[in-house]
Amino acid sequence: MLPVNEMNQLFLAAHPDIRRKIRAAYSKAHPPVIVMAIKPKYAKAIYEGRKNWEFRKAPPPIYKEIYVYESAPVSKITGRVVFSASVTGTWIDVWEMVKTNKCFTRNLTGIRFEELEDYAGKHDVTALRVYKAERLEHEVTFGAEPPQNWGRFAATYRDSPKKEGESHD
Repeated sequence: MLPVNEMNQLFLAAHPDIRRKIRAAYSKAHPPVIVMAIKPKYAKAIYEGRKNWEFRKAPPPIYKEIYVYESAPVSKITGRVVFSASVTGTWIDVWEMVKTNKCFTRNLTGIRFEELEDYAGKHDVTALRVYKAERLEHEVTFGAEPPQNWGRFAATYRDSPKKEGESHD
């Protein structure tokens, strides 16, 4: 007779519907981590509350929080941001929407109308409304190839670093 643990493994292997339910429950409990690359000058403006909209040609899915990877010369994860809403359309339509929300005008720090026109070209653009942003106490070196725009990474359990002679069982 097989031990109970091995019987369970055989049972699960034989029933794909059960495996799907287990995977779905795990995915719901451990959503992926989204990392978005932002230029340092724009990340700083977001953290300081001067930039309330982030413009993207290819926006990430809106999750509870997204980690900010500041591109070169910083090249580290420096904070978290939560987006509350998004507006998608032609760059002119999106500009009209965000400027009426008093988040940007042609004279405020951040992206200028002319930059958005050059950035978007003939593509649609999405503006993500910043709800909350915070700078991390300690910057984190990114351990994978950094995203050009944004990336989805599997959430894994990471405990605090081991101290010499200590074990994590």
